[in-house]
Amino acid sequence: MSKKYILGVDLGTSSIKASLLDLETHSILRESVELSVSYPDSFSAEQNPEDWWKGFCKLISQLRSRVGDLDKLSAIGLSGQMLGLVLLDRKGNPVRPCILWCDQRSYQEIEEIKEKVSLEELLKYTANTPLTGYWLPKILWLRKHEPPALSQTFKMLLPKDFLRLKLTGAFTTEVSDASSTFLFDVAHRRWSEKMIDLFEINRDTLPQVVESPEITGYVTPQASLETGLPEGIPVVGGGGDQSSGGIGLGVIHPGLVSCVLGTSGVVMAQTEEAKMDHQNRGLHSFCYSIPGKWFLMGCTLAAGGSYQWLFNSLAKLDKDLSFDKLNSLAGEVSPGSKGLVFLPYLIGERTPHSDPNARGVFFGLSYEHDIRHMIRSVIEGVAFSQRESVEILKSFSLTAQKLTLSGGAARSPLWCQVMADVMDMEVETTNIEDPASTGAAFIAGVGTGAFASFSEVCENFIQPVEHYQPDKRNSQLYQTLFEKYRALYQVLRGFYPDFVSLQKEII
Repeated sequence: MSKKYILGVDLGTSSIKASLLDLETHSILRESVELSVSYPDSFSAEQNPEDWWKGFCKLISQLRSRVGDLDKLSAIGLSGQMLGLVLLDRKGNPVRPCILWCDQRSYQEIEEIKEKVSLEELLKYTANTPLTGYWLPKILWLRKHEPPALSQTFKMLLPKDFLRLKLTGAFTTEVSDASSTFLFDVAHRRWSEKMIDLFEINRDTLPQVVESPEITGYVTPQASLETGLPEGIPVVGGGGDQSSGGIGLGVIHPGLVSCVLGTSGVVMAQTEEAKMDHQNRGLHSFCYSIPGKWFLMGCTLAAGGSYQWLFNSLAKLDKDLSFDKLNSLAGEVSPGSKGLVFLPYLIGERTPHSDPNARGVFFGLSYEHDIRHMIRSVIEGVAFSQRESVEILKSFSLTAQKLTLSGGAARSPLWCQVMADVMDMEVETTNIEDPASTGAAFIAGVGTGAFASFSEVCENFIQPVEHYQPDKRNSQLYQTLFEKYRALYQVLRGFYPDFVSLQKEII
């Protein structure tokens, strides 16, 4: 009997997720396993790669309990949180915890990079400007603070590629994730020899890089023993979570824009060439997981993370609190939260400010406000942060009449309507609950020939669910508040460094 399943796995920050495509019924079976994050200080975020593998094995066990021995599985595609730096010794064991995408400790190294190479040259060599999340500043930080870790390093990998190593034994990545290292020539889809030479990077520590649909290896006997997966299944390159997520939402043609609200919030659109932002607004210009295509994206570091922080804080007072209850409370107050504005900079910010010292703010509190206004203002502040990225995309003449929304926010009519009103744009949700793992499966399907094209696989599996039209009166109000929101950062940015220093001193 022919095999009929394709598996996509997304290694996220808070969980590892699976989407199992049934090629006969065009349905998707989903599973997930929670992960934890370590925050050693207000700048740092780390995870243990071995916990990812344990989570992956548990994930496969959960799938097997639902569909059997997965003997009909024909391919695996991998997706994952981008920018994370995994250091491995010769045996493939982690030298230290992974430094995550939202880690901000390398902010001083950003200035060193700028002093050594002009921004225009950096754009020429990488298509990007330096950000703390990228590999290069992290490597420079490690040189100063943890040189033994680097001396023990045989290979560097991105998070999802650690799973690939465990599955296939291959030290390999693909173009979309490699784009986030700041050592990659995005325009030409290859390692940047200029950056490697300028910053004296050991070329041998970098993984092989391939196009996303390429087969990178096959499930080994050892991986089969540990996971229960059949031996010999092809493992396809896949993509960084935002690249595979764009494909999972059907953003495969110009003019489409998606927004994924998870721990972070990411707005992205496909481009026909590598674009460069000369204004240093924390924009990412990466290779897309569709060969010959690129994408632009803006990232809010604490989007859903801000709402999770608020939930965790209030849950200490109400053990029965749920996100539905939180949304219901926010819905009791009018749009605009009586002028209360929230800045979602809980761990610094990336787009459009690229400021590791930025911190969260509730501005405008008065006796007229209660917890309901604060809850709604967090939702609105996150929406404003996403609009900032949309405005940057517009500056590149990338236009769209519709925003495809996914993530936890897509399940809330309130969140969807706020996004539509703030963007003054139609918002659409789809049946795709986890676009990154689904997109990884789509890439694997195209890479192994199960589907002739990305258009074919998207048409077979993606269905629109809800449409939200903007309320023009609310959009006008939000336009005014959005302008105030943007102005607040400009007023406060000079104060942030001193306050961050003070926070370090206060125990």
